[in-house]
Amino acid sequence: MPGIDQITASLTATYTSTTYLPVATLGDVVVDAGKFYKFVLIVDADIAINECLYPAATNGNSYTNDFTGGSGLGSSVGAIAIGTVDISAAPYAWVQLCVPGTSGTVRSDGSVAEGESIIGHSVNGEADTMAAGEEDLVFAKALAADSGSPVTCPVVFI
Repeated sequence: MPGIDQITASLTATYTSTTYLPVATLGDVVVDAGKFYKFVLIVDADIAINECLYPAATNGNSYTNDFTGGSGLGSSVGAIAIGTVDISAAPYAWVQLCVPGTSGTVRSDGSVAEGESIIGHSVNGEADTMAAGEEDLVFAKALAADSGSPVTCPVVFI
């Protein structure tokens, strides 16, 4: 197994079923700069940086950005994409786990204000402001209003 320096350098790389073997084992978790990263298989659709991801296997080693019709096991966000993944070319990648107290950046829908609680959105890969009755789906609090292109917002995971 490579050292943390080698893993950190490869966090945004993607891998095939044979090229990841010297880098990580499926399900490996590493901590770097206070953030938790897991090596997983991305399924259903290609993903882009900062997209919200949902567990797609009961062992926690597969994730999808497909909120509405893919392999996701529920509607609770479990991780954030830290790189772009083309699943037809190299579907294995590191993702940032939504560990309470850590921070990250998420793709959002353009309506998130600072301090709002956010949940996964019905648009694949996006986060949105929580509505009444959705408290159990909250995975983060916005540290600032969303902005930019693509639209993102800094968050703290809860």
